Amino acid sequence: MKNVDIKRFFFLVFLLTFTQLSFGQQEREISGQVTDANTGETLPGVNVLIIGSNVGTVTDLDGNFLLNAQEGARLRFSYIGYASQEVLIGSQSILKIELKLDSQNLEEVLVIGFGEQSRETLTSSVSKVDQRVLENIPFANAASAMQGTVSGVRVQTTTGQPGAAPRIIVRGGTSINNPNGAEPLYIIDGVIRNNMNDINPDDIETFQVLKDAAATAIYGARGSNGVVIITTKTGKAGKTTVSYRYNIGSSELWNQYDMASARDYIFFNRTGIMRLAEKNPGQLFRLNQANGFGIGNDLSNNTAFTPQYLTPENEYKLNEGWQSMPDPVDPSKTIIFDEVNWQDILFRSALTQNHYLQISGGSEKARFDMGIGYLDNQGVAINTDFKRFTVRMNGDVEVNNKLSVYGRLNFTNSSNNQVFSENQIFQRALGLPPTAKFRYEDGSLAPGQNRSMGNPLYHLNRSEALNATNRLTLSAGGIWEILPDLTFEPIGSLYFVQATSNSFQKSFFNTPTQFVDSRPASFSNSLYWQKQFDGVFTYSKAFGDHNLQLKAGGSYYDRQNYAASASGRGAASDLIPTLNASAEPTAVSSFQSQQRIIGFFGRANYDFNKKYLFSISARQDGASNLGANNYWGFFPGISAGWNLHREDFWGKAPRQISSLKIRASYGVNGNIGNLSDFHAQGLYSVGSRYNDGAAILNNRMANQDLRWERSKTFDFGLDMGLFNNRINLVFDYYDRVTDDLLTNLELPQSTGFSSILTNLGSLRNEGVELELSATIIQKGDFSWNTTLIGAYNMNTILELPENDNENNRIGGILVFDPIIGQYVWRGGLQEGGRLGEMFAYQYLNVFATDEEAQNGPIDLLVPGSNKQKFGGDVNWDDLDQNDSIDSRDRVYAGNIFPKWTGGFHNTIQYKRLSLSVRTDFALGHTIYHETRARFNGQYQGDIGILQETTQSWQEQGDQTAFPRYMWADQLAQNNSFRGSTFFHEKGDYLAIREVTISYNLPQSILKPLKIPSLRAYFTGTNLHYFTQYTGLNPEEGGTDTGRYPIPRSFLMGVNVNF
Repeated sequence: MKNVDIKRFFFLVFLLTFTQLSFGQQEREISGQVTDANTGETLPGVNVLIIGSNVGTVTDLDGNFLLNAQEGARLRFSYIGYASQEVLIGSQSILKIELKLDSQNLEEVLVIGFGEQSRETLTSSVSKVDQRVLENIPFANAASAMQGTVSGVRVQTTTGQPGAAPRIIVRGGTSINNPNGAEPLYIIDGVIRNNMNDINPDDIETFQVLKDAAATAIYGARGSNGVVIITTKTGKAGKTTVSYRYNIGSSELWNQYDMASARDYIFFNRTGIMRLAEKNPGQLFRLNQANGFGIGNDLSNNTAFTPQYLTPENEYKLNEGWQSMPDPVDPSKTIIFDEVNWQDILFRSALTQNHYLQISGGSEKARFDMGIGYLDNQGVAINTDFKRFTVRMNGDVEVNNKLSVYGRLNFTNSSNNQVFSENQIFQRALGLPPTAKFRYEDGSLAPGQNRSMGNPLYHLNRSEALNATNRLTLSAGGIWEILPDLTFEPIGSLYFVQATSNSFQKSFFNTPTQFVDSRPASFSNSLYWQKQFDGVFTYSKAFGDHNLQLKAGGSYYDRQNYAASASGRGAASDLIPTLNASAEPTAVSSFQSQQRIIGFFGRANYDFNKKYLFSISARQDGASNLGANNYWGFFPGISAGWNLHREDFWGKAPRQISSLKIRASYGVNGNIGNLSDFHAQGLYSVGSRYNDGAAILNNRMANQDLRWERSKTFDFGLDMGLFNNRINLVFDYYDRVTDDLLTNLELPQSTGFSSILTNLGSLRNEGVELELSATIIQKGDFSWNTTLIGAYNMNTILELPENDNENNRIGGILVFDPIIGQYVWRGGLQEGGRLGEMFAYQYLNVFATDEEAQNGPIDLLVPGSNKQKFGGDVNWDDLDQNDSIDSRDRVYAGNIFPKWTGGFHNTIQYKRLSLSVRTDFALGHTIYHETRARFNGQYQGDIGILQETTQSWQEQGDQTAFPRYMWADQLAQNNSFRGSTFFHEKGDYLAIREVTISYNLPQSILKPLKIPSLRAYFTGTNLHYFTQYTGLNPEEGGTDTGRYPIPRSFLMGVNVNF
């Protein structure tokens, strides 16, 4: 009897399951029209998606849509520039949808780790990049779109080289040894990447940044520096649509150095030599040399400069535009010279063109989206550019009502030409004396002083370099509905990067008389091969007001690197730039490396009527490059939130507050980003020889106890809506402590090693973030929306390896602290200190007279035995009041990292006309403007000077901020070479990043042409920096020794949908 009951039981279960799977709710046809809530115009191209599935469509030319859906399903309507809207399907079959202009609200949907979640139920810190930021600018690197648009993310454009990636640091990073290298993890269509280079911004559908540990814990080992999640565009069911985007623009410098004229250059350098001769008479010979201010030059091809005494043989040059002046050393003689503005030679107006074609469509059973793009971006520096060709194909197929599959292909080919050295081009060549010859008398280009400080047009054309990169991403996955509430989503991907670099130095004149024909050549090829497999089970169930979602999955990551390079020299001709032309090999090398990470993860989300919110996640990761004793790490995260506006008592709250959520989270992340693949095993170098035999050298001590860096983050936040959500505020406070930092520990010499990498050290990053969006005006045809982004971050070193120094200091300098009246160690790395501190000698003023100088303290940093000071020398602050200036009189001059970052974004729209203004700012960082100091102090010996140098002290009683100009300051009075606070400048800036005026043509014009929409726009980017910094790029703190300037661009574009 029992056997019969069991059989009946299983039969009944099978029958019920089969019945449920076979006779679920029937689908029916749903149709409708989508219009603009303000104007009433129909909206073509609106995305219509059944939430929780891949089924969707887009509205046609008249804003109409048609699809099949079950009763109880929810439809989401989304359109760029408009707030998304969700509709529950009841008994109705025809829908009338009105979309309002976008202002951030609680229904905003965000992509998170292995899923998505509405803003209202989110309990962690996640920011979303406004899609409108990507509309107008053909970003050569899409990461730049985060600048000033995402709170807590420091984005710095460190170079104007087209295509170069900006620096991205989330919440201050987690590294002591390399703070600027703490890049976030990038997830693009589910595929892990270490950057987002070459991603076409036109392909991007959504763009999110996960910031706190609760949000990133599900990525475990690699989430401590934040996670950037990008999804690309996918097809929607409906009529096939074709869109084309084209823009063309021109770029130019937004700022230049104000260099002194050739006349001033000659005057101040010749008189500067005379001043130096008072101390060092042996330098007088330079006045007669063939240099930038000497008169030893002639008209032949044997000298690099033009100054020379006027003679009957060369006076005809005055009729060809040359200038003349009395010799300030011997006024009885006349110097003639030519003048060249090297900034005009180095920089140009650059052209940029961008094409993008998108084709999208399909049915409810199969959908596709394809994008093809080409960008040609010239640099404002001659011979620099960036080219990018992209192909993306995404396809989705619904096999049946329980199974759908998809495939993704993304291919990019990019190449660029770069300068061979930013320092040599954007400091030294830019500062080539204006008296240098541009062309010889025979019309050929002159080389300048030498290659490191030469004619940029000559030397950049004598160097050939090809840098090309191919990236291919292939991924396939599916969604299998195992049971009505249980799904399984597998995804497998291959990510392949092949990079080639081929450089060739043609024969060239290093100086006018030194011909170099070694013709060095080099070639390198690298392969990056990554395999990744993820599988995620998801269980979602609603029990009345209780909503539960469970996720569990596993991940396998396998990355391999291969590289080979070779170099040679001695090619017979400039005509063959490839390595095979080299007659003599000089080097060859290769390497292979691999890393594997296996992980298991899970997450549970629960909410009660969207009122009380809880989330918990965890991940267990094992990595191959850790010590054998610590392969595995466990990384949990927990968060909770409370939507107060859903409480019954909310009716008593002030009516101005329309919504309020408070949330808190805590989580732990791991990081091994600074650890090489085999670091724990030690390092053995090969390729050397010992006693005529092959040798192996042990260069690094193994440490099998190396383990994960662990970042523990507490985050408290609130989301608030005011005035019926016309104003929305997102606020976060975070406190992140990173322990077990990978740090070098110094070892006794008896070990044979200088140090060993170990897990010692702790770093805290603490800060606040604010995102404020508001609809200032929305009345009739007029609207004004604004967004304010702001973030503050402060880092503190908590712990360092024990080394017997106070505060376990590593490096630093001994200075006098006038507050406590003692000598103390400052800077470097020490417990309680900050990263990135800068110190310099405190500039007070310039002595007006010799008498003032003689009454000042003895300056021990003046070169030579004669320490006497004169009028025109700098008056330094004697901090310890011991009547002498020495190394202990340095003061804190600033920090290389900004404290505040953020931006403002305003969009004003009237009918079809729109104006968008986007700005960003950074406050609190300091830049040592070494280029400015070098120009003023003539450290190079023969480099240009600035116009401000002409304001330097000249005679007794002069009141000026600039010390007397002397040739080679480091050999004279050391008035700036020592490091002066005068040249430590604030890098604070407010950048006008984008201004766009756009117009959407009305349907009355487009409909007869069968064109759903056409948008034309004019955009200006990087228009101006409001800053006190006198250099060309204020964004990066630290030392400026020459930077590729950031260009200002103007472009026109059109977006057409067919």
